[in-house]
Amino acid sequence: MRYKSERQLQKKLLLKDGDYRSTKEVLERIVKYIPDKNILAELDAQKNIVYHTAKDIYNDVESLGAGLLDMGLHGKHIAIIADNSYRYLISDMAISGGVGVVTPIDKDAPNDLMVTLLNKCDADAVIISAHLLNKIESIKDLCPKLSTIITIDKKVEGYPSLDEVLAVGRNLELRQVYRNTPLDLDAPAKILFTSGTTGANKAVVFSQNNLAANILNAMDTIKADEKGINTSMSVLPMHHSTEINTHILPRIACGRLTYINDSIKNMMTNIKIFKPSVITIVPMIANAFYKNIWMNATKLGKADKLKKGIKLSNFLRKFGIDITHKLFKDVFEPFGGNLNQIVSGGAMLSPEVVKGFNDLGVFIVNGYGITECGPLISMNSDTLEEAYSVGCISPNLEAKLVNIDLNDVGELCVRGKSVTRGYYMDPEATATVLDNDGFFNTGDLARIDDKGRIFIVGRKKNVIVLDNGKNVCPEEIEHEIQINLDYCKELVVYMGDYCVDGKTHPAICLNIYIEDSAIREDKARILNDIRNVNKKLSNYKRVNYVNISDKEFEKTSTNKIKRCSILEYHDSVNGIRI
Repeated sequence: MRYKSERQLQKKLLLKDGDYRSTKEVLERIVKYIPDKNILAELDAQKNIVYHTAKDIYNDVESLGAGLLDMGLHGKHIAIIADNSYRYLISDMAISGGVGVVTPIDKDAPNDLMVTLLNKCDADAVIISAHLLNKIESIKDLCPKLSTIITIDKKVEGYPSLDEVLAVGRNLELRQVYRNTPLDLDAPAKILFTSGTTGANKAVVFSQNNLAANILNAMDTIKADEKGINTSMSVLPMHHSTEINTHILPRIACGRLTYINDSIKNMMTNIKIFKPSVITIVPMIANAFYKNIWMNATKLGKADKLKKGIKLSNFLRKFGIDITHKLFKDVFEPFGGNLNQIVSGGAMLSPEVVKGFNDLGVFIVNGYGITECGPLISMNSDTLEEAYSVGCISPNLEAKLVNIDLNDVGELCVRGKSVTRGYYMDPEATATVLDNDGFFNTGDLARIDDKGRIFIVGRKKNVIVLDNGKNVCPEEIEHEIQINLDYCKELVVYMGDYCVDGKTHPAICLNIYIEDSAIREDKARILNDIRNVNKKLSNYKRVNYVNISDKEFEKTSTNKIKRCSILEYHDSVNGIRI
């Protein structure tokens, strides 16, 4: 099967009139060239799949935009606080495509944080799931600008509903008003908040130029077969920069079908119904998938049979014969039976997991990005060859390293049309990340090899500076521990201390969460395993002190551990000295 970039595949159809310049133009193209093609789908209350064609999406976005304009919301800032759904997506596109500025906000954010985010983005209105109304009611008095609340999923007395807004907007004259509303491609269209893993959430501003450029970056880096037969499943929360900007919008722009999963907790149930060929997830979920495959095989006494099947399959694939999905039918059944690609991003992938999935007939692609860059920066489509690389930078972006050390590692800086012009109403923060030449300082430490492949070493903010002047990237140590201590569900390396006879000693510390209580109590095993990992590390990078946690660490909505809160789990007295 021959693979090409999505941009190449669309040159004769959706891109034959030139590159996309806005999300509004994406909808205009698909309704013009593929109006009856199914583009989005979700489950109804009875677990039946409901499909939405290109024509449906275009009409719904235009009608919603018209209805919001009729409510007097032109130029206003509108937040979305809701569960993943088709309505979430058309709300995002309608607002950013001609109404005002859209800001997706984490529906699970605690009240105090939600107040901060709503005020930081100057929200005039909010589109919200009905079950979250009590939450918004309890904080709305703390948000002076917030004056309009619209329920997204059902009618609640006293509030306008999305159905009512859509009904008003279906008027042809109002739709014409929305259609003809001038769209300033360089004006703010969307505000996305960073995840806040290492500090306060920042409000990143995107224009339609930025959004369209990120779509094209995705089309340049994502490969597909020439027949274009693939379906994907949307899993990550839609307020996250990756999910709408880099997953769903580019797929719409390529005329691909995407299934919308309403919640991560329903993922394994819904994947059996949708039967996607592609799923976009974070490494933690990919690792859990792989671990569960082998746990189930062992539990059912089929591990040896699976190993023999892999040997046979790999032998046949040398001759171009691929029978993986027939041979491993039982393995694929929990994933719907059609899964052949996993797109992962957010952390380094384990080579064992990459090879393991490939042996089973599932190809893993590793993406890298940062919210402020659109977010997509690069995509590694050859993880089997080089699991640690995040690929070469997108053709429409430029990259450089600054403050390069003796190991050829420096801070990665990126420039291009998808990169934000800054943070909303925060020129000081903007000045710290954008240089005079327009390069954005990602805060990621990386090296770039002679083939242009990027290798992320760690976060600049996370670097531990020892008293001898040496720098330690905790991510490097974490990765080594993760692949050698597979019983660790979560772990963080950080600079802390331990106390002996009333004296405090600074140290490189490790905090691990182990789900299995029997292993958690086996201190001798853990101590021995950490010592073995230390032998593989330079002396100054070795872990000196270990805390064992009996509970998971605090995380963001996309399951990234909040490093800024890790000291809350630190115990300087009762840990293990190495």
